[in-house]
Amino acid sequence: MSFLIPLAIALVAIYIQYQTQEEIVAIFSIVIAIVCFFLSLVLAPWMVQILILVAGLGGMRYFCRSHSCQDAAGKEPDV
Repeated sequence: MSFLIPLAIALVAIYIQYQTQEEIVAIFSIVIAIVCFFLSLVLAPWMVQILILVAGLGGMRYFCRSHSCQDAAGKEPDV
């Protein structure tokens, strides 16, 4: 469960980024959020990592079908 701490820090940093008016604070919070998010992915158990991978692949298939992704030749890619 140690991956939840960096994930919580990343979520707080994202919240701060949206609530602040200062540019330097927003940039700093984005950097913290990215670093903490990747750290939480590294520390996550393998079952959570597989779940994230499957959800990402499923989301890409849905996004591609709903927005009719096409390759350069104009035909739909074989998925």
